Amino acid sequence: MWIMKFKNWHKNCLFRPRCIKYQVTDCIYLINAWKEKNHYYYTQLHILLGKEDNKKKFIKDLKKEKSFAKFEQKGNYIFTLNKWPAEREYYDSLFDRRIIQVKPCVQRTDGYEDWELASWDKQVLMKVLDVPVFKIKIKSIQNKKLENIFLPHIYPELSPKQKEAIELAIKEGYYEYPRKIDLETLGKIAKVTRQTFQENLRRAERKLIPFLTENMS
Repeated sequence: MWIMKFKNWHKNCLFRPRCIKYQVTDCIYLINAWKEKNHYYYTQLHILLGKEDNKKKFIKDLKKEKSFAKFEQKGNYIFTLNKWPAEREYYDSLFDRRIIQVKPCVQRTDGYEDWELASWDKQVLMKVLDVPVFKIKIKSIQNKKLENIFLPHIYPELSPKQKEAIELAIKEGYYEYPRKIDLETLGKIAKVTRQTFQENLRRAERKLIPFLTENMS
């Protein structure tokens, strides 16, 4: 299977300026798209990562967006139905049924997007490069076996502080080897004591680890 990884600057993205402004990372899944009565519609799932206060500001701002025909939100999960004039049909190459979205498109806080797509047909992937509002830098394109695919699902219910702690620890490299940061520094970033941050992190881990390993023998 052909797998393409690329970095993208999406010129007219609705989410990019908000991700930069509020320092929120948006993990985006493309669901479906269609044309109806001279309008182009597409549905996306957004999973937000960042500080709770920043995410609340992000969502409040996003709700003002007039291009949404529908908007649903629960916690960090947002479904949007975008309604645009028919000329936005140039996004169709992304919604091609022959494409597998291996990982979410990650809209980063620096304004760039990270993509990973796969298809049996290389030319299907290459058509994505022709989206006129994309400025793409290909990281790699290889014909190899697809080892895994990340699918979104609701993880165990975490408190806002627990979510913030686990997301910050991952972002700053606490779980990498060797560790890039210690609990004392993480606490300072989160503006809490080391003991408080450690407690929030441990509570999150106690909920997540059994959930992630329940199907492992």
